[in-house]
Amino acid sequence: MLQMGKIFLGLAFWNVVLFAVTIGLGLAHQSSHWQHQAMGVLTGIYTCLTHSIVLMHFMGSGKGIKEAVETHNLPEDYARRTRRFKGQTSGHATLCCLAIIVTVWLGGWMDTHKGNVTAHRWHMWFALTTIAYNLYAFRVEYKVIAENTAMIREIDRKIAGK
Repeated sequence: MLQMGKIFLGLAFWNVVLFAVTIGLGLAHQSSHWQHQAMGVLTGIYTCLTHSIVLMHFMGSGKGIKEAVETHNLPEDYARRTRRFKGQTSGHATLCCLAIIVTVWLGGWMDTHKGNVTAHRWHMWFALTTIAYNLYAFRVEYKVIAENTAMIREIDRKIAGK
């Protein structure tokens, strides 16, 4: 659990790489069109996985902290902070997953309407907005993961000192 910051940095790094490759394939038009589609779907799945891992991390650490507070008579403030951490990340993680799913869907719409300039614009602008929001969410999630990890270390020190 205390390695989640490093794990998240790795997940986010590869997510950014996938975003860049997908954008490159989409804008270059030098590759076969199916390569952009395949990378788009892969990137969408990986992005949802990254945010799902963040959600699971806060569910698991929240439960562990709640049990530690009850078992070792620690201040209730730890459990409250855990709920706040989950609240700071769960909305972003959920919305990012929904946005990437819509982006992939718009890509499918664009593919079935090849001559439709509106479909192309919708997909491109929604994709760029989704990527920008994901980058913002990654920053927020990393900050909160770091705060959560520091709090877990503090709890561990208090338990060890008893």
